[in-house]
Order: sequence, then C-alpha cells, then structure tokens
Amino acid sequence: MTKVDVHGHLGWWWFPIPGGDLSTLLCLCDRYDIRHLLCSSAEAIVYDMRRGNEALARAIAGQDRILGYVVCHPRFLEASCQEMDTYLPEKEFVGVKIHPYYAATPLNHSAMTELVDEVAKRTNLVQIHTYSAADAAAMADLAARHPHVNFIMAHACAADSWAAADAATRHRNLYLDFCCSDASIGRVEYALATCGAEQIVFGSDMDLLDPAFTLGMFLDSGADDAQLQLMLYDNAARLLGLL
Repeated sequence: MTKVDVHGHLGWWWFPIPGGDLSTLLCLCDRYDIRHLLCSSAEAIVYDMRRGNEALARAIAGQDRILGYVVCHPRFLEASCQEMDTYLPEKEFVGVKIHPYYAATPLNHSAMTELVDEVAKRTNLVQIHTYSAADAAAMADLAARHPHVNFIMAHACAADSWAAADAATRHRNLYLDFCCSDASIGRVEYALATCGAEQIVFGSDMDLLDPAFTLGMFLDSGADDAQLQLMLYDNAARLLGLL
C-alpha cells in the first residue's frame, strides 16, 4: 500500500544511528513504498534554525518526493517569520515544524501562541511535537484558535495518546502521528475507536527510527483495509491537496 509519511528528518543526530543524508531517506521510502515524505532539518531543530532550513532547502530542491517543513522557534519570532517568508513560497515546502521540547517553550506559553498566530497567517499545515495530556489540552486550544489550520500532533502525546485522541474528537483539525520509540499496545486501537481513522496519519520519524516500527503498530491495530488506506495515505494526501 502506497504511503505518505508526515514525519521525517534530514541531518545528523547524536544518537548512534546510520544515515543522516538524503540517500538514506530515499532508500527507506523505496523500501516501504512511501510516495511522499514530509521532512524537517535536524540541525534546524536542535542547533541552528536558519542554517538547518537552508540546508534542507538545498537538499530537496527540484524534486517532489521529499517535501519540507520550515522549522520555526518560538523564542525567535521575527527570525521564524523571515524563515517562513523565505521558504513557504517554494513548492518543495508544505508547512511548518515546531518542537516545543528543544525550544524549551511549553505549548501553553505565550511565545508559542504568538508564533502559531504568525504561522496561521502563512500556512494551513503545522506539525508540533506533543508528549503529554497537558500538551493535548494546549493543542486543543490552538486548534480552536485557528480552525483553518491542520495540526499534526507528532508522537500523539506519547503515553498520553488517549488525551490526543479525545482532543481530536472535539477538533477535526487535529491529526495524530503515532511514531514513537516504545511499543505501547493499544494506542492506535483507542484512537480508532475514539476519533476514528480519518484523524490519524502515518509518521515514521525516519531516519531516527525505521518505518517498520510504526507501521507495525498500524498493521497490528485490527484496522481494516479502508481504515489503513485512510491512515497510511489518504488523510495526509488530502492535507497536501493531492486528493
């Protein structure tokens, strides 16, 4: 089944993993039949926002398989706006990525609200990392504040994914991305029974993680073929305007 992967990274981490370059991402896409990978710069997230976004732009220029998120930082509002204005007009960039943990800025912080207000003026797609029930509550507030923006909740609030699914039942512009580094049982199943397959998207966190890890969670969830089609391709393709 062809897939859209909403959660990838280009660049090196401090973890002992191979890869870090575009060829590794493309190899994983080929292996798992991933038509499009939405990707952010690891360097932009953890070290230098401007340099990382620029490196990603160079790497993905002129192709349509690896699509970019512009990484933005709530502590650097003016610079983040400049980054969005530089890259979002480019056809390879489809949205914005925000990582509250590495930015040391909680989702309910006023700086985060101000940044998302600026993001909402420029794009209707943003991925934000979430790790807790408190994050789910903050995401619900952002979703209500910007109903025209589609928010992908990266990691679906981790062990509190029940809270992410509950929030998604109240806000149809919240989408759950379940990539994770632990094999918690029942996370996808609860979401299927709560918010439904229409608000779940496939994200792998490659090349930090092999896509097989999250794919296994979906395939073991008891989802039928129609639900898998929604989660693995259709929902993300619709967010990208491909359907």
